Amino acid sequence: MHKPIVKHTLNIFKFLTDKMPPLVPENFEQEAKEAYARCCENYDLSLPELENHIVLFGKGLWPYRKSFEEFYDIHENHLGDKFLLGVLPMELKKHYIEFKEYGGGFKELHHNSAVDFFSSDERNILYPSVMKIKEDIRRHTMQAVVTNDRYHYEKRIAWFQDILNDIEKRLDTLRLMADNEEDHPDLSEEIREQTKAFEQGLCLLGPAHHYNEICDAEEYFLGRKKDKKYSFV
Repeated sequence: MHKPIVKHTLNIFKFLTDKMPPLVPENFEQEAKEAYARCCENYDLSLPELENHIVLFGKGLWPYRKSFEEFYDIHENHLGDKFLLGVLPMELKKHYIEFKEYGGGFKELHHNSAVDFFSSDERNILYPSVMKIKEDIRRHTMQAVVTNDRYHYEKRIAWFQDILNDIEKRLDTLRLMADNEEDHPDLSEEIREQTKAFEQGLCLLGPAHHYNEICDAEEYFLGRKKDKKYSFV
C-alpha cells in the first residue's frame, strides 16, 4: 500500500492523465498514462521519484492545460449563468438573480459571499447543479477547441509553449547558479528550493507562480549573493 502522501500525489498524477486537453499528442498521452499505471503498481515508489514523473509529464502538458483553461473560462463566462438559470427551481432562480444584482455570478458561487447569501438548503441545490454544469461546459469547450475555436486554440498552445521554453532556460540558469554557489551553501540550497517550487507550480504539485516572478528570480538571487558578499566585509 502507498503511503498517504504518495497516494495523495498519485491523485494529482491521475487528474493530469484523466483530464488531458484536446490535441495533446497521442504518443505523449500514452506515455503519461503508462507512467501513471507503473507508479500505481510500484508500492516502493518514493515521493521524490513520483514527483519527478509528474514534473516530466506535467511540464509537457502545461501549454495545453493553460490554453484550454483560457477557452474554458470564456465559455464558462458565456454559458454558466445561462445553464444554471435553466435548471434552478423558480424561487431559487429569483434569489440567484438577486445575487447577480449584488455583483455575484456563476464564478462567485464558491466564494464566501455565496455562503452568506444563500441558505444551506439553497446551497444543497446550487452546488450539485454547478458541478454538473462545469462538466457540461468542459465537454462543450472540448468540442469547441477542435472545431470552431481550433485555430485560436492551437495558436495559444504555441504561445504557451514559447513561454515554457523560456521558463526552462531560466530554470536551467538558476540550477547553474546553485551549482556555482560554493561559498554560500545556504544560498545554493535556497536557489534549488525556489527552482523546484517554480517547476512544481507548473504541474499542480504546488502553487502556480507568475511568469514575471520566474523572470525576476535570477536578478533577485544575484542581489542575495551580493548581500551575502558584503555581509562578510
